[in-house]
Amino acid sequence: MPDSTHEGLMMPMDADLSPLQFGGGDGLSPETAYIISKAEHLLKLARDVNGGMSYGGSYFRITDDIDLGGMSWRPVGYCTGPFDKREFCGVFDGAGHTVKGFVVENQGKRSAGLFGYIEYAVIQNLYVEDFEMKGGDSIGGVAGYAETSSIVSCYVEGKISPVSSSNIGGIVGIASSSVIENSVSNVFSDVRGANACGGMCGYVYSGTEIANCEARGALRAADSDGAGGFVGIARDSSMKNCHSKVSLDCAECAHAGGFGGYIRGCRADWCTAHMDVVSNNERAGSAIGGFAGLTSGLLTRCAAAGAVNKTGTKGAAGGFAGDIAGGSIFACYASGGVTGEGTVGGFAGSMECGEGSATVENCYCLGSVTSSEKGSRSGGFVGVMSRRGGDPVVMRCYSFGELSPLVKGFTVKQSAGSIVDCVWRRDELAFNSKCDDGRGIQELSTERFGDRGFFAGINWSIFDDEGVWRYLDEITPRRPHLNGVPLL
Repeated sequence: MPDSTHEGLMMPMDADLSPLQFGGGDGLSPETAYIISKAEHLLKLARDVNGGMSYGGSYFRITDDIDLGGMSWRPVGYCTGPFDKREFCGVFDGAGHTVKGFVVENQGKRSAGLFGYIEYAVIQNLYVEDFEMKGGDSIGGVAGYAETSSIVSCYVEGKISPVSSSNIGGIVGIASSSVIENSVSNVFSDVRGANACGGMCGYVYSGTEIANCEARGALRAADSDGAGGFVGIARDSSMKNCHSKVSLDCAECAHAGGFGGYIRGCRADWCTAHMDVVSNNERAGSAIGGFAGLTSGLLTRCAAAGAVNKTGTKGAAGGFAGDIAGGSIFACYASGGVTGEGTVGGFAGSMECGEGSATVENCYCLGSVTSSEKGSRSGGFVGVMSRRGGDPVVMRCYSFGELSPLVKGFTVKQSAGSIVDCVWRRDELAFNSKCDDGRGIQELSTERFGDRGFFAGINWSIFDDEGVWRYLDEITPRRPHLNGVPLL
């Protein structure tokens, strides 16, 4: 807590802070780091950096919790473009302490957070709580914009409700060539008109690596290009052992997913989305999914558990992905139900292959698929497969959920692509058509799904302790389960 006898909490951000010093240290090493123990020390850091002092190579350490008492906060550093920026380049160690109780008002086109812009910086071991972000171009609880930086072992909890911003995330708004590890975001965000918004990160690109992180809370998004429970838009980056427990409610968003809105050229491994995705959408070409809205990346051992509910006849919705535009999905599954009009599938709404060939291999979906639209393009596993920029291929996959009468057993008649050794569970009381067309699709009864020999006979790797597929005694009714994936 700040010294209650000091009037620093009432000090305006444009006050002359030059006479103030940090609480000790010379900043030359971790052992002699500049000490930050009061609000005034943070104010000085913000003023110095915004005045052009980057503190490159310097070390900072918090030694006590700091309550800013509802202060209107001017972030440490900012970026409005390549020729107008003030960067923090030091190492900032929260040492397990908390900075809380601040409000970031309208920052115009400046990036906003506790830190506005960091470059070649490290922010670690920091708790940022009880904050509200009301404005800025790129917004995050720790940093609005992180470039070639690391954010490690940080926790944020607060509210983000900007009027109009580009990239919004619980931890960081936009990250380029950066590392984010071992961090948690618990944020409520209400966003309109953003390019990208996510529970953990808004927009990540250019080799950003995210590992061992979790996003919690809720995200309401309207008119966004990419909205996701964990990340809004991810390009050419990687995510491993990351999890979204963020409920997602979207209106007229181009791409929305329980984990990521738009995942392009990325690798995601052992990542999960746990919460429901709701979308009210009449936006042409939109894609809504339990895990990803639109994906053309490499996704392995990932899972989605939330239900997907899409209103509006335009666009596609799927239990795992709205649209698979390219790339590869291996050993993934969706367990939530899907309800919607237009193009709907238990695993994927569509495989349009607009960004190259796409392969879905060793995957399954468990949830019900419901469509009330006559002539809908809806299937138990994938709604429609088509060739736009490459070939769609589905191999060794199954759908298990209940299907409404207007939903085809596995997929509707495809115009291109291949389906190999795939099956779907036919409810004995259902009226769904087979739609096999000689394309390697078989219908099975619930009882037959428990026949290990059948699956081994159609080239599925079925073993008890190794291989892709196995049977688990605790799963009833009996069906193949993937080895080495999260069990949601």
